[in-house]
Amino acid sequence: MALAIWSAVSPPVARAEEPTDAVLIPAGSFTRGSAREPDAPPQKVTLSAFQIGTTEVTIDQFSAFKAAGGYSTRRWWSASGRAWLEGHPDGAGDAARAAGRDGSHPVVAVTYFEAEAYCASVGARLPTEAEWERAACGTDDRRYPWGDTESETARWYAGGKFGNIVRVDTAPASEQAESLRSPDGLLHMAGNVWEWTADHYHATNWGGASGRNPKATPDTPWRSLRGGSYMNLPSYCSCQHREPARPDRVALTIGFRCAWDQP
Repeated sequence: MALAIWSAVSPPVARAEEPTDAVLIPAGSFTRGSAREPDAPPQKVTLSAFQIGTTEVTIDQFSAFKAAGGYSTRRWWSASGRAWLEGHPDGAGDAARAAGRDGSHPVVAVTYFEAEAYCASVGARLPTEAEWERAACGTDDRRYPWGDTESETARWYAGGKFGNIVRVDTAPASEQAESLRSPDGLLHMAGNVWEWTADHYHATNWGGASGRNPKATPDTPWRSLRGGSYMNLPSYCSCQHREPARPDRVALTIGFRCAWDQP
């Protein structure tokens, strides 16, 4: 088994205490979930104020994290992340991350552990499921960030399975028509890449009034993905759809964005 070599003195990975490209979501209550989703029944939750990245983390941003010593800086990694890293000292898949994309595209082929460590390195964390859903669709119970309709534009964007244009790759993280953005101005909250969230996936118990999901058990080790990807039908890209994934899963359709507690 390959062993990770931890630096005695942490390399200078940038730590942004105040995010420069994030949206403030105010404290408040909303109804998350939908009767359309069997594992996400409607539930009123109350959230504290938080900030969330306007865009998904890009290939360039993640590459800078690695170049600055992110994989050898112990403090960025959780205990489970460090255990995973012992067998993957260079990460899950650099070749898959690049895959011909330029650096402005969202980073993909990152495990939950890598996403969690990157967020820690910039003074952030992964959003909870409830935070992600609130940021994606606001408080008016809409199905998609842009509303309830599956217009041809939305259908093309979400999956490329309709019309004459087929999207076969991600879109740059900072490029999206305003009409498809979330009510709070976030980009690509549906249909670009699946996004890791902080919560564990449970099919029948998905949290209390704070929106936090139950802790992992031997039967529920999975984390929840949100948002769908360029490979999915629109129904998978709705604000309420949840998808389970093991934290060590690697796929060209999975990325992430960061969240911050609001002081």
